[in-house]
Parts: sequence; C-alpha cells; structure tokens
Amino acid sequence: MRNITLEIAYDGTFYSGWQIQDNAITIQGVLQEALAKIVKHPIHLIASGRTDRGVHAIGQVATFKTESRMSTEEFKMAVNSAVSSDIRIVNVVESLPDFHPRYSARRRWYRYIISNRNDQVPFFKNYSLWVRRRLNIDLLNKYCKRIKGKHDFKNLGTVEKGEVPIREVVECEFNRKNDFVIFDIVANSYLRKMVRFIVGTFLQLERRGEKPVRVDDILTSEKRNTLVQSSYAGGLYLLKVFYQ
Repeated sequence: MRNITLEIAYDGTFYSGWQIQDNAITIQGVLQEALAKIVKHPIHLIASGRTDRGVHAIGQVATFKTESRMSTEEFKMAVNSAVSSDIRIVNVVESLPDFHPRYSARRRWYRYIISNRNDQVPFFKNYSLWVRRRLNIDLLNKYCKRIKGKHDFKNLGTVEKGEVPIREVVECEFNRKNDFVIFDIVANSYLRKMVRFIVGTFLQLERRGEKPVRVDDILTSEKRNTLVQSSYAGGLYLLKVFYQ
C-alpha cells in the first residue's frame, strides 16, 4: 500500500473548513470524493491539522493510502482537473509508510493579514481583516514577546476534550507592508482557533494601549478575560508545515 502525500493550497471562503461534515461542503470532502473516483476505491485523507470555515491554506499537507500505480504527477494533474480552481494540488510525493502529516510535523507557520487603511477595499474582504485605525506595530510586537516559548494557551484557544493546552511559540511578529499589517507565527502546534484568538486579543489590547504585562495576566488567569476575542477567519492562512 502506497502512502501518497499532497501539498494543497485552497481558498477557504466558500468551504466549511477542512474536516468533512454532514450537510456541508469541506476541503477534505471535495478532495476525498475526487480521489475516490480517480483511484476507484474509498479514500481517507489525513491532514496536518484542521482549518476552520473561511480559513485559507497555501501549504496544507495531507496523505492517503492507495494501491494505484499512478505516478505522482498523474495524481496532481488528475485531482486538479477534477476539482474547482479554488483548490489546487501544489505538489505530490510518495512518502515512507510511517509518515503522518500531523504527528510527523515539527512546526507550523501561520500568517494573518490585516488591511490597515481608512477605507475597506471590497476585493480584500474575504482575505484580510479590515482595521481602520493605524496600528501600533511596536506595541503589538511587545505583546508577541510575552507568548514566545512554552505556555499554557487555554485562554487563547479552544481546548478539545482530553487535550493538553501547552504549546511552544518559536516565532511571533507583526510587520507593516504598505497598507497591510502581516502577522506571522510559528509554533510546534496550535489549539483550535489559537492564532485567531491571539490576533483578536492583541488588537483589543493595542486599541486600549494596554501594557505588555497584560498578556501574562491573560495567559495565567483562571478565567478567560473579556479582552480575549477571536478575529475574522478570512485573514488567516496556513503557510507551511515543517517536518525537519
């Protein structure tokens, strides 16, 4: 049985996230249906992680098992021909049998895009969060420093049953690029909605001019602070999954 690995890019605007659901169109569902028709047997795709409704990806990684003898290039061409243009297979490789896209991953890089200008540009609305006020990048980056390293992120994410909420943030930074503010974060793994909670909460703190120590208070509090808010899904992108 071959272990085929796909690198996938997708526009999540019109999908109910990655994970297959009843009565909903998802990235996993669309790809599994296409692959099953191509290889002529049921397919189960395993991804590096779930993305929520409206979230995008440039470097999602997923695997499936098959006895098909198609070449990796034939898989790529066949799938891209079978699905709409808002899902693209970027690369296909045959992996070792024990490779697992989630458990083999070492780090994951997410990017969040903020449109920081006076007027909202209509064709950016599905791909960035619009914030009118001029953002204080220096203050936002001081907040970033408080979450680098290993922390309990239970107050900045959604903890699933039985999940340990300790995560390690390796990189965290805001940068201005013309009318956009780009937030990049690299961590070993994430709680559900963790990146969106970090962005939304930091924006609330920045708007109020809160000192960086407030981030420590949020992380260590027994109850979730009212300043903790999730940000718009359309601004978030899974950029890359690292395996070495």
